Amino acid sequence: MSGEAPKSSAPPAPAPPPRPAGAPANKSRRRFLTLFAVVGGLLTLVPWIPNMGAFLSSSAGGAATATGNQTIILDENTLENGNASGKTVNVNDLTTFPPNSTWVMTYPSSGSPSIDGQNPNTFVKFALIRLPKELGGANKSASDFVAFSKVCVHLWCSPNYNPTQSVDSSENGYMAGEATHELYECPCHGSGYSVGADGKPVGLALIGPASVQPAPTNAIPLLTLTTDTSGNLQVVPPIWDVDHNGVVAYGRVTGNGAFTGGYNPQ
Repeated sequence: MSGEAPKSSAPPAPAPPPRPAGAPANKSRRRFLTLFAVVGGLLTLVPWIPNMGAFLSSSAGGAATATGNQTIILDENTLENGNASGKTVNVNDLTTFPPNSTWVMTYPSSGSPSIDGQNPNTFVKFALIRLPKELGGANKSASDFVAFSKVCVHLWCSPNYNPTQSVDSSENGYMAGEATHELYECPCHGSGYSVGADGKPVGLALIGPASVQPAPTNAIPLLTLTTDTSGNLQVVPPIWDVDHNGVVAYGRVTGNGAFTGGYNPQ
């Protein structure tokens, strides 16, 4: 017999099981994650990219404008608008539309409060805010109100007005011992926009990430307001550029924050 080593009788190692039919390939998952990261990165850069405002003004749904003044009828949405849902806003009505309160409206409107209430497009949604009494919210004029875009200029979340105050127990938002807010606040990252208190320009970001963005991306776009002869609140056709009403999701030059028959950006 030769000196050859005896052959092994062990069975061959089994082949790995096939990938289940429904399992995604690693390459597809990597592609998705890469795309997700790129899109997220671009969104964070939006406020810093030159001419992005011009792009948004020509492409965003919020850049539309109605013909002539539009009388404001609130969205038919009891969750957002309570007993004012679907009603025409009149500056003389301090019961339905009390100071230091907020509602949701659509601009331009479809003409139907019900259809507007079902429209999920935040680029055509605006928060109509009746200012606190100390800021003129009980004067029964267009200047009682501001109407801010529902799209934050930071990362496009949807801000809401926080009426919390501890000064006047007869006014909406009263909470004894609580710090006064009276700011238009974004729930995502904490940006807060002025409603004109302490002489700050209306719509200017005072806190949060939007406040450190360069102008004009540090102020929320808004609508110009007026009234008809009956006191019904109306929207004057906006000029959608940064020097006037702003560019939805991008920003606005704040001007001096003055009110003239409803806020009128200079």
